[in-house]
Amino acid sequence: MSRNLLEYGKHLPGQLLVEGSNDFHVLCSLFQKRKIPKNVFGIKEKGSYEELRDGLDIELDVEHVETIGIIVDTDTNLDSRWRDIHTLLVSLKYTEIPDSPLPQGCILSGRKRLGVWLMPNNETTGILENFVAHLVPDPETNPLWLHAKRVVADLPNELQKFPKARSAKAEMYTWLAWQKDPGIPMGRAIMERYLDPDSPLADPFIDWIKRLFQLP
Repeated sequence: MSRNLLEYGKHLPGQLLVEGSNDFHVLCSLFQKRKIPKNVFGIKEKGSYEELRDGLDIELDVEHVETIGIIVDTDTNLDSRWRDIHTLLVSLKYTEIPDSPLPQGCILSGRKRLGVWLMPNNETTGILENFVAHLVPDPETNPLWLHAKRVVADLPNELQKFPKARSAKAEMYTWLAWQKDPGIPMGRAIMERYLDPDSPLADPFIDWIKRLFQLP
């Protein structure tokens, strides 16, 4: 049975499209902690990258929406994902599309003002959890975080059920399992500040959001 996809904020001039429910909850919490206004853009879960990509043309036709942002994982191949996005944007009549993703995030003019952010940082392959790892307090020296990463890395091959491309997810959920409230979801972990929403490593993403939706 299919579930209802998540949506926050309706009939606003801006719309942020994300792949899944984890993206949705993480961003809702991050924006709340970063004091991003709630009356400028909504957030809509599309269900998957393919559904986001294939439905963008329809989203661009929504009359009251003036600005759209899309946030997608690069998974295992940044260049391949960007080529797919580039082809999509050309088909939607956008021009002056950069050949490679921009570190600061892409913002285009055309049918609607349109922004693209490739998780985690427009420069490396990865998924949402690679971005969220930047919110771990002192990730380079945090002993519990480093231990969680070692545990995942040292897992014997015969016990590893997940693909290597999802190692960041395994690391994050291992670390969350060892918190005061074990297994707390990432969005709540931001609200409870197990994850640091004020990490400077998230600043480039927040700056892109502010530029895209023309926030002060």
